[in-house]
This record gives sequence, structure tokens and C-alpha cells, in this order.
Amino acid sequence: MIKHIQAGSLAIDCSFGAARLDELIDFASRENQKRGFLFVSKVLGKHIPVKPSVMRGIYNELAEQCAINRNTLVIGMAETATGLGAGVADSLARNNPDLNVFYQHTTRHHLACPVWFTLNERHSHAVDHIVYRPNDAIYADIQACDRLVLVDDEMTTGSTLLQLAEGVLARVPAIKELIIVTLVSWLKKDRVAAFEALAIPVRFVQLMKGEFSFTANPAFSAVLPENIDDGLCYASSRDDLGRTGLKMPYELTAADGRLELEARATAAVVVGTGEHLYQPFLLAEQLEKTADVLFQSTTRSPILKGDAIKTRTRFTVTDGKYNFIYNQPEMRQQFILCESESLSRQSGLLNGQQQEI
Repeated sequence: MIKHIQAGSLAIDCSFGAARLDELIDFASRENQKRGFLFVSKVLGKHIPVKPSVMRGIYNELAEQCAINRNTLVIGMAETATGLGAGVADSLARNNPDLNVFYQHTTRHHLACPVWFTLNERHSHAVDHIVYRPNDAIYADIQACDRLVLVDDEMTTGSTLLQLAEGVLARVPAIKELIIVTLVSWLKKDRVAAFEALAIPVRFVQLMKGEFSFTANPAFSAVLPENIDDGLCYASSRDDLGRTGLKMPYELTAADGRLELEARATAAVVVGTGEHLYQPFLLAEQLEKTADVLFQSTTRSPILKGDAIKTRTRFTVTDGKYNFIYNQPEMRQQFILCESESLSRQSGLLNGQQQEI
């Protein structure tokens, strides 16, 4: 199967789940010279709006394949998979109430908290990831976890997830099994072998897998836009929804804004911002019981308009840096949820400093 995008062409050979390709992914071109192509998930609620019930179905499907029977630490990769990781952890916890399930995600936000270790995502326009030491309230329980679940939306070389696995295993010696969870896996045999060389058993859970090759379009040239958001965020950010660990599942309260949104929502889209996906998803999921609701999120990633990207809106965030929102649905009330007052005040999406490009 050949998929043509602006940046070139992708030759795709699916060995598992091929019938689900059109359900799960679409394709686009990055505005990034490091890697020209992008697999755009249709079920993630990031670049394409999705019904929360569809997202929950994916979370449940992945959680069931994990089939856990041990206390478990789940870690999602920032920024795209912070919501996917939380959703899988949430479903694991709800489906296994007798087990301890904890969730954490890597981050590009600076907190006044101890750093466990850092990662480097070489192909991304924003390479740095921080993994904070779990907070004191759950640290001892996380140290007792004997299963580690690492979650990303898709895996090509797996190098960043392998760094993450090695970092956690060095700090939580009780872990006896590793599960790698992705929507789509493109790992080649040598990269699978790199995970299998770890000192504990490794399982792979995915909805589709295969291999691909990319042929660049020689007439295509991409350069990162000016003022791209490629560094750490130093604005006031929350440390209670995953960056320093969270006992799952998280239960919404009136303070989370659900009741206010329920009173106003008819046809709506709930918009998470950046890494702030889990709580907004739970709000959208509750709203879907009484209203026609979609969920999506903003992103740091610069993606070219075209292919899977039908609309592209740029807006300012902290320090005048740009973030993006893609494929915004028309004729829907939009509820944009930032994680802190500081980030809300600096969001051009909330304050009218946005531009469709």
C-alpha cells in the first residue's frame, strides 16, 4: 500500500490489523526537516476531533489486552500520548479495582519537584522530556509495583520508549514485566530485539503493526517555523494530574467544572491543551451522556495543512511561542480547558490571538 503526502510517499506493509488502518490512522507532513511524515491518529483525540466514547473503547481494548494481575505503573509519552496513557491506566484501574494502578507521564513542563531522569526524543522538534520523581504520597507504592506499562500513540524505532524503560527499571527494581502499548507499531525485528534484551520479560500490545518505508519528495522542503514551542515551559503548571504520579482512577469533582459545562453544552467540542488531556477527556466523557460532544487537543507540533490536516490554526502561548490546533469542527460550542490560570491568561486560543494559516 502506498500513501502519498506532500513530503513524499509511504510504502506500508501491515502484518496485523490491516483492516483497521482507515479506522485508526491518516497521514500528513511535518513542518520539520528531521522527519517529513506524520501518522495522524483518528482515535487519539489530538489532531482530529473524536467522540469520547470512541476513545474510551480504544482505552478499554488496549487495557484488556494488557490483562494485568499485578500492581502496575503506567507511563505515557508527552505530549501526544499523555491522554492515551492516562486513558489506558484509567481503564486498567476501573477494570481491576483490587489492584493498585498508578499513572505518570513524561513532560516538557518545569516543576519545582525532584527530577528522576531525562530523555531525548531525537526526531521531534522538541527533544527534551523530563520524568519527575513520583510524589511522596505514592512513591513507596510505586516502588512496590511489579509491572510497568509504557504507552505511546505509535512507535517507529522505539528509541525514546527504550530510554524510558531503562530509566524506570533502574529506579523501580521490583518490576518483573514490561508491556509496551501503542495504537500502531512499526518496529522492525532488530528494534524488537533491543527491547527483548532487557533483563525482564517484554510484551507488545497494539491494534495494528507492520513496517513502512518513506521516500522523500525531492521538491519538498520543510523548515521549522519561527517562534516554535520547542523548549521547556516555565509557566505555572499542575503537578497533581500525572507529572509526579497519580493513583488511578481520578474522580471528577464539582471543582473540575463539569456542572458548569453540562449546563451550557449542546453540540460541543471539549479542547484539552498540550499535555493537559486526562481531566478534559473525563469532562468530555461525562458531557457525552447528555450532549453531542467531541474531544480534541492543541499541540506544539507544526504540521502542514493538507492530507489529514484540513484546517490549521496558530496561536500564542507562553513567551510568544506558537502552538496549533488542527481540524477544528464547525458549528460547535468550544470549551477550551487549560490546566492553570497562568496558562489560561497566556493562551491566544482563549484570548483571541489566533490565526488560521
